[in-house]
Amino acid sequence: MTATATAPFINADVLEDSALLAALDNSSGMIDPPLDRGEPGGPRLVSMGLATVDEKGYHFLTEDGRASALALREQERLLIPDDVLNIILGLAGRATGKRTGWISGVTTFGQRPYIESVRLPHTDPQYFEDSLNRGATWVNIPTQVFNKLGGYAEREGTHIYFAPPFRPSFAPAVEPTVPGTPFTADRDKVSAMQHADAVWNDLCDESAGLRVGQIDAGGDRTVYMPPAARVFHHCSRDVRLDLDEHGRYRAEIVAGPDTGRTWTGHRADIAIKAMSRGLYGTHCAHDYGTGRDSCPGCDATSEEFEDRQGTLRGAMPGSLPSLTRS
Repeated sequence: MTATATAPFINADVLEDSALLAALDNSSGMIDPPLDRGEPGGPRLVSMGLATVDEKGYHFLTEDGRASALALREQERLLIPDDVLNIILGLAGRATGKRTGWISGVTTFGQRPYIESVRLPHTDPQYFEDSLNRGATWVNIPTQVFNKLGGYAEREGTHIYFAPPFRPSFAPAVEPTVPGTPFTADRDKVSAMQHADAVWNDLCDESAGLRVGQIDAGGDRTVYMPPAARVFHHCSRDVRLDLDEHGRYRAEIVAGPDTGRTWTGHRADIAIKAMSRGLYGTHCAHDYGTGRDSCPGCDATSEEFEDRQGTLRGAMPGSLPSLTRS
C-alpha cells in the first residue's frame, strides 16, 4: 500500500485498504467500522465475496477477503517489517472511519520508506495538526524504533522516514531486529512496486501517452451503459480490464507476450498494479525490458492499437466507474 506525499488524506481507496489491513489484527476478522455506515466499500466487498455482513450490519472478512488483505500486507511488509509495524500500531492506529491513522510509502529519490499520518475527511484540520505534537503517539515512534530495534527513523511533520532497508538482491538477508543493522527488503521488489504505481498513474493521466480505450457493452445504446471492459496498450501488450465471475476486477493480456495471463483485485488499481509487478523485468515483444525507455517497436504496436480501437476515450479515470460483466 503506497501513497504519494502530497495532499491531506481524502482517498476512499486508502481508507478501505487500511480497514482491510486492520481486520487482520482482529481475531474475529471484523472490519471496523462497518463499511456501509457512511464509509466506502462495504456492500461492494460483500458483492465480491470478500466480506460478509451480520444482522447488526457489521462486516467480517471472508477467506477470500482475508487473502486480499494479506496480499496488501505483503506489499506493505516490503517497507514496514512486522516488528516495526508492532511499534507503530502500539502508538498510532491504522486509518479507519473512526480516527486519523497512517499509510506507508517509499520516496522516489533515495528510496526511503516512510509512514504518513493522514487526516480523515471528517477530522478537523486543526485537531489533526495538534494531534501530531500531542502525547506519546506520533512523536514517539522514532524513539521506540531506536530503543527497541536499534533502527533509525526521523520525523518531518506528517512523515516519519526510516533508514533505507534495501539490500542488493544477491546479498544474504540479515535479521532486521539486530541492533544497529538496517531493516532489509528486496530492492528489486520495491522497484517493481514503484514501477506499478507509475503505470497506474500514467493510465490516469491523459498527458502520459498510454493509449486507453473502452469496449462498449451490448444492449440499448439510446441510454448510457457502462463499458463491458476497458483496454490499454503497455509494453507491446494489449491488456483488457473487465470483471470476473465474482465481480472482481481482472487484468488480462489479450495480445502480445504472455497472452492469457490474468491478475485480479478488488479494485482496478489493485489488479493493474499486480499485473505490472508481475511483468516487471520481463521483455516486450522486441526484447526490451519493462520499466525502461520507449522502444521503437512498442511505439509501432501502440499506433496499431490505436488504429484497432478507433476513437479513444482518454485516460483511465482514477476512480474507475463500474464495468458490466461481459
